[in-house]
Amino acid sequence: MYHILNKQGVLPLVTHISAETAEIILRSAADAGIKVIEFATRSANSKEVFTHMLDVRARHNLDIKIAVGSILTVEDAIDYKEAGADCIICPHIDPEIGRYCIDNKIYWIPGAATLNEVLYANRLGAELVKLFPADKIGGPGYVRAIKAPFPNLKLMPTGGVTLQEENIKDWFSSGVSCVGIGSHLFSKETLERLDYDLSYQLFSNLITLINKARN
Repeated sequence: MYHILNKQGVLPLVTHISAETAEIILRSAADAGIKVIEFATRSANSKEVFTHMLDVRARHNLDIKIAVGSILTVEDAIDYKEAGADCIICPHIDPEIGRYCIDNKIYWIPGAATLNEVLYANRLGAELVKLFPADKIGGPGYVRAIKAPFPNLKLMPTGGVTLQEENIKDWFSSGVSCVGIGSHLFSKETLERLDYDLSYQLFSNLITLINKARN
């Protein structure tokens, strides 16, 4: 999973979507070349939408992995892993969730804010750690500061990553492995008018932006 995320450079995040919108997003993402996407379970119908996404992937033979985010308890981790999640993402560090994921060979990305938390997550077995909320804890400058003594840290900032080229460039120049981006890609207003063509264009533009910023 790390190899895919590092190569892709970005983890698009979607949440609060209907099953119909989820199908549009999943198919257009796969067609645009996205290999992994995060679905955050923040609404009452999340399990239903996730199950539909798995069905869409199977029916259309889509080459895309689905990470499940906003997992808060080990019970939720078990539930979504057994349902078919390819990756479990948390906004925090929960040793019980980490132990379950590692024991059951599902990729785990916990969230952290401080250097000590990042190192703790690493000790628990997390290869990649989500910095959250990245813009509120110091932005790219913070990444540079903590990577100075620990250059091998693999970090994914989420929160405050925008679609501005300079913003993306700044994050990658600080040494992150990839970035997470959600509402700046799919705002509430965008989701209300989303169709396949618009979604495909947004993903294509995102890939172009990431490649340009990294090079």
